Amino acid sequence: MKAFNRSERILLFSVGFLAIVFFLKTFVLSPFYDRLMYYNTQIEQYEVIIRKYMALEHNRIEILNAREKVKGFFALKGSDEDKSAAVMSRMESEARRAKLQVQNMNYTGSSKIKDSIILHRVNLRAEGQLANILDFISSIERSDVLLQVEKIILTGKDDTSGLLKADINIAGISFNS
Repeated sequence: MKAFNRSERILLFSVGFLAIVFFLKTFVLSPFYDRLMYYNTQIEQYEVIIRKYMALEHNRIEILNAREKVKGFFALKGSDEDKSAAVMSRMESEARRAKLQVQNMNYTGSSKIKDSIILHRVNLRAEGQLANILDFISSIERSDVLLQVEKIILTGKDDTSGLLKADINIAGISFNS
């Protein structure tokens, strides 16, 4: 075999060195770097999750108080008939409290809004002073059962008494759990 001259040896060592560097970069350093980047992104994601839960823990008392306020809206339980009876009962008790004279109360049916939300509609015909009707509407709107006045029609009963006839459509909202 012929001995290599100085420039050939330098070229051979350079090519060998570059082959070793390429091998190390491709099979050792790149997988190590990729795995390191993967773990860094995982750590960042977990840090975001931890910060979110720390914020929830920081606001825990406020969240629990809000939960207690909303818990009453899930008071309607049982079958659809039980829920509609509870809505009508609540309306009747609020009408008595507001000193309205209930003439007629009809359940007009229920309709499903989404999978778990059901509207129970009731028509109420009553008589009373304007202040009493307004008290009734405000008590319905802030009731612990989720009730909403959808439509109201006011007409005067007669010119002398100052009484008003009110036809009120009210929806009671219940949640299936």
